[in-house]
Amino acid sequence: MSRILVVDDEPAMGENIQRMVRLPGVSVSAFTDPIKGLAEAQAHPPDLIFLDIRMPGLAGDEFFARIHASHPAIPIVFLTAYGSVEGAVAAMRNGAFDYLQKPFKRDDLLLVVKRALSHSSLEREVTKLKGRLEELGESDGTQTHSPAMMEQLEKCRRAATTDATVMILGESGTGKEVTARLIHNLSHRKDGPFVPVECSAMPGSLIESELFGYEKGAFTGAERMKKGLIESSDGGTLFLDEIGDLGVELQTRLFRFAEERALRRLGGLTQVPVDCRILCATNQDLRAKIKAGSFREELFYRLSVVTVTLPPLRERVEDIPFLARFFLERFSRRYGKSIAGSPEFYEALLQKRWSGNVRELKNVMERVVALHSGGVLNREDLAEDSPVKQGAGDLARLPWKDARERYLASFELAYAQEVLERCCGNVSAAAREAEVDRKTFYQLLKRDRDQESGESSPHPTLTVGE
Repeated sequence: MSRILVVDDEPAMGENIQRMVRLPGVSVSAFTDPIKGLAEAQAHPPDLIFLDIRMPGLAGDEFFARIHASHPAIPIVFLTAYGSVEGAVAAMRNGAFDYLQKPFKRDDLLLVVKRALSHSSLEREVTKLKGRLEELGESDGTQTHSPAMMEQLEKCRRAATTDATVMILGESGTGKEVTARLIHNLSHRKDGPFVPVECSAMPGSLIESELFGYEKGAFTGAERMKKGLIESSDGGTLFLDEIGDLGVELQTRLFRFAEERALRRLGGLTQVPVDCRILCATNQDLRAKIKAGSFREELFYRLSVVTVTLPPLRERVEDIPFLARFFLERFSRRYGKSIAGSPEFYEALLQKRWSGNVRELKNVMERVVALHSGGVLNREDLAEDSPVKQGAGDLARLPWKDARERYLASFELAYAQEVLERCCGNVSAAAREAEVDRKTFYQLLKRDRDQESGESSPHPTLTVGE
């Protein structure tokens, strides 16, 4: 059943559209109060909205801005009187689907309805296809509006047409494996296997046999020949995640394989050719590890023919509402719920610190959807997560003394977390960088920005390490 929503302060307009649009499988609801109409559209997104451009209480352009921000795929058709066409045309430039000038003929109305509902149907098909791509490993991190991220993705697309090795750098949670899968899917090897290897997850005693395989009798318990992960990537892509954690001895063997594209299984005598493309990723500073003698320089240059550096989410803030909406739609489908985000909800997301990057944002959105009964998400729905920064508008509602204390507490906590993050969780190093003693630094970390309870508590996402 396709649902049409009419929002017009003139009752006759809604009644006329209900009378003229009598199509099988189509229902029409009308609201004369734009605020109630917006609440209905946010809670239960329709397939088409007819919207008056001039209404008391909430103007059509403001209604459009709010619903388009949370549900950009809904076709919105403006209903305009003579003299307000320019406003409707301006709205179309910002994403409105079409406009009808009052009074309009039934044939014109039905034509717009059929076009808009067809558009909605196509959008649903696209959404299904996106869901299928997600199941196949398609990118979360490649969803972007950020110029910095687009630049790196363009580099990925150019590199994908070759067999050059690619080193993907970035903080934890920025989407390094997702980017590797994107390169694989854009390459001529896309029909071959994509074999991810988590270099930090396997014990040193096992990783060599897992990577290179072994012959029968190579060691106690080797009762049959086994291909390694490298050999399993023949014809496709080998992705070495967290390459910086690979031991130096294995780095030597890997370098030889990268040079010759052939390997010997443990206990074997013959060389086994493997035709694969190598991609790798790390969140570590490999040049520093080279200086420390824990990473081989020749392997670094062999693996970093092309280097892709993924920016952290704090450097691509324009992607936060975009990705949040993407995840909101995904998890709403998964959990069978109809949920939208209010402008205040997206504003709160923009004010949060995302030390876990896209992975953390994804986790937050799934939790919010899983716990919400349906309807519209508000700022309060993020209460379980780390506190958001308070703006001057919030503080101005408090007495001067309270506002000053709240602001200083927020600054101290944010400052301490930033220094601690830079020092990889090492409190002693962070205290030295801040030029305070450890006790004082701990006090900074315990400054809670939400003081409604009257008690201090550690920030819920804080991890303190030595």
